[in-house]
Amino acid sequence: SVVSADVDCSKRPKFMDPRSCCPIPDFITAELKEKCQEYNVTMPPPPAMSSEQSGEGRHRRHHHHHHLPPCFISCVFNETGIYEDNKVVEDKLKDYLQVAFKDDSDLQTLATDAFTACATKIDEFKDKKGDRPPRPTPLAGLPMCPMRPAFLMGCVFKKMFKECPAAIWSDTQECNDVREHFANCKPPHRRSPKDE
Repeated sequence: SVVSADVDCSKRPKFMDPRSCCPIPDFITAELKEKCQEYNVTMPPPPAMSSEQSGEGRHRRHHHHHHLPPCFISCVFNETGIYEDNKVVEDKLKDYLQVAFKDDSDLQTLATDAFTACATKIDEFKDKKGDRPPRPTPLAGLPMCPMRPAFLMGCVFKKMFKECPAAIWSDTQECNDVREHFANCKPPHRRSPKDE
C-alpha cells in the first residue's frame, strides 16, 4: 500500500471494529476456545468512580480480539504447539492454519508471513530492551503468564488487518481511513494508570 502524505495523524478516524473491515474467520477455533476457556478471563472493570468520570472511562475498554488475556493465548499456543521456546514451529503453524482457515490459501499465507515477521520483530525488540522483570500481578489470584505470546498474537492480528486480502476487505471510506491511519501513524503512548 502506498504511504499517503495527506494522512493527518492528529485526527483519529472514527472507531471501526477491524473485523467489520476485514472479516477474517476467527483464528482461534471453537474447539480451542473450549479447551482454554478457563483462561479466557478479562480483568474486571475498576470500581465505578463518580458518575461524570465513569461515563468516559467505560467506553474506552473495548474488548478487541487482539487484546485476549495472555494466559488464554499461552493456552492456545500450548495446545497447538505453534509457538514453543519463543520460536514459531512452522510445521505445526501450517497444520493449524489449514484447520483455522481451511480452503483459503491466501489467508494461510498471510497468517504464516505475519507470524514469521512478528516473531522476528519481537526477538529484535527483546534483544534491544532485554527481558524486563515481570510486572507485579495486578490482582491476587490471577495467574501470571508470559506476555510474549500475547504480544505476538496482537502483532499478527494487526499485520493481517493492514494486509487484509482485497477479496475480503470492506472497501468503504471509514475502513480505508482506519487502515491509512493505522499504516502511517504511530499509536499514541499508553498512559500509565497513575495518569488517569
